[in-house]
Amino acid sequence: MKTKTTQPTTIASWAIVIWRALEARGVNPRPIFERSGVDPAHFHDEGARYPISDMRRLWHAAVETTGDPCFGLEAGQYLHPTTFHALGYAWFASHTLYEAFERFVRFTRMISTGLSMRLVRAGDEAEVVWGVTDPSIDVAPAAGDAAAAALLVMCRASCGETFRPKRMRLTRPNPPCLDRFEALVRAPVEFGSPDNLMVLDRAELERQLPTGNFELARASEEVVVRYLAHLDRHEVAMQVKARLVEMLPSGRVTAKAMADALHLSVRSLQRKLGEQQTSFAQLLEDTRRELARQYVGTSRLSVGEITYLLGFADPANFTRAFRRWTGQSPSEFRTNHRETAQAGTPALE
Repeated sequence: MKTKTTQPTTIASWAIVIWRALEARGVNPRPIFERSGVDPAHFHDEGARYPISDMRRLWHAAVETTGDPCFGLEAGQYLHPTTFHALGYAWFASHTLYEAFERFVRFTRMISTGLSMRLVRAGDEAEVVWGVTDPSIDVAPAAGDAAAAALLVMCRASCGETFRPKRMRLTRPNPPCLDRFEALVRAPVEFGSPDNLMVLDRAELERQLPTGNFELARASEEVVVRYLAHLDRHEVAMQVKARLVEMLPSGRVTAKAMADALHLSVRSLQRKLGEQQTSFAQLLEDTRRELARQYVGTSRLSVGEITYLLGFADPANFTRAFRRWTGQSPSEFRTNHRETAQAGTPALE
């Protein structure tokens, strides 16, 4: 099911957590879904998404049927690695929790086009902040509870069951089941906050994870980029970024080659990108910079291999560009990243 509406949508697999939570209570989910306008037949359709308005009705119906105002808190714990498509695999293949959250921030639209997320580091703490992209978007409290629970589940799956944030703040009103929130979060929880946020210890966020896998994370990211390029098929900038990841290793990345790949003239490509306040040169620069930081900071690739993957003519050109982006050489950046993460990473060759 390809959603053709312009209203915000949510990835269809997120609805499966509601289905599973209802089944676990011995409740038949089908009539609840059908009554809410969410057809479970589309759970596994390629690119399937549900309008946020339908999901809001579904959350309200699930809470009403179960009589549990904190149903969302339970449902979020039925998360599966595939719930967020390839983004879930990218999360679990990340080398640090910071890297995992950074991926969620970059690709939040895959989960929901009405969701925003940011990561803020301050001193020895870091805040993960999430909310809606537009104040007019009405989100069911249960959906917010499920999101908080899902984030905790993913953190514990990556870091171990002892993981706990320093504190959490939620926009929802004070719930009648405060004890269940405290039992799940294992840290102080405040309600009625202007933002949803989770405060983490920065050292915990930057600790190297034993499950990190650069190749899997990169392959998963490529799937995410292709997914978003299709979702945003009318947004040429996203299509260009998706193609760049594929084309960079060839070293033949030009506006003409990109226009040909997208079946556009160079002039049309430039015009469409200009309408989105960007350019081919800017997207090329941004994509190379993002990938360079990722490859140098979290992989075991040599500088020669990274030079090839990013389409630079030689390592000297890549090193100059990297120093311009970060103020450090690749070796210095990797060393600093290794020391921050408290983990050994081989030096660049």
